[in-house]
Amino acid sequence: MKIFAIASLFSALLYAQAPGQNPPVNVAPGAPAVKAPAVPATTPAPITPETVVLEVNGQKYTAAQVDKLIAMLPAQYQGMARAQPQLLSQVFLMQRLAEDAAKAGLDQKSPYKEDLEFLRLRTLSTAEASEVENTMTVTSEDEHKYYQDNPDKFKEVKVRVIHIGFKPLAPKPVLAPAAEPPSDGKQPLSEAEAKAKIEDVEKQIKAGADFGKLAREVSDDKASAEKDGDFGVIKQDSAYPPAIKNAVFALKQGEMSAPIREPNGFYLIRAEEINETSFNDAFQKISQLTRQAKYQEWLKSMQSQYSVKVENPSYFSGPKPLPTPLQRTH
Repeated sequence: MKIFAIASLFSALLYAQAPGQNPPVNVAPGAPAVKAPAVPATTPAPITPETVVLEVNGQKYTAAQVDKLIAMLPAQYQGMARAQPQLLSQVFLMQRLAEDAAKAGLDQKSPYKEDLEFLRLRTLSTAEASEVENTMTVTSEDEHKYYQDNPDKFKEVKVRVIHIGFKPLAPKPVLAPAAEPPSDGKQPLSEAEAKAKIEDVEKQIKAGADFGKLAREVSDDKASAEKDGDFGVIKQDSAYPPAIKNAVFALKQGEMSAPIREPNGFYLIRAEEINETSFNDAFQKISQLTRQAKYQEWLKSMQSQYSVKVENPSYFSGPKPLPTPLQRTH
């Protein structure tokens, strides 16, 4: 009812006649249609930095002042503040409290002084690290070298899968997000039963049984079972559990994994084809990963310069020091 009332009110305001608007033209029955007098279109005055856009607690604020206030907010809140300016009341309140705290000298009083010092330290150090990463020079030679040195990162493996589920069944199998639990009326297996079944399937395949035929007959992943277990391609950035990806990328072409346990069942995975994404096709990813690698090298170098060597262990074995600003609760 509340939503309906708001929608009705909005519609009423939208279609209501504005003050000063010309009244509707009454036309007698049978009379020719008469157009309403044209109303000159009015263009809103442009907003300049000096335009007053808000009044708070008796004080007027210009567009420039409000822009500055909104720019101070985290990026995710700036759009909300422009769409719902009432939210700025909290910011104005915080400004007032901060001004009162500064007048009272609280910024020079513990623990607030230390809190401010640590926040400044954290903000500036994070800003510098971000600036280094964003402005770091990455050459074409760097990108080609990274590509050549990290072939596994650009591998893609076409796989076949056999999935034997056990109870309780997960709503969505790990390797087949769109697959549904078995609907053939069969009772789901216990984990021990599923383990015994997948191990038996593994033995049959190793003895020469056809993987695709067994996938059609026993796999609980019906989507891939209908295609002889063909699951498609798995890449390094595919959204699958680490155990699955580690097993896949350890396989050679034609090899089959040992049974892999996941919360929704056991998997046998066979690598049908192993390919490498070309440099051109992976260029965007290569550029990003090269930059990240160079940044990590820089960060590791910086950290190595500030490793701690304890000169007097007794200092650190005494009473616990005062809590740091991050450990304090107010």
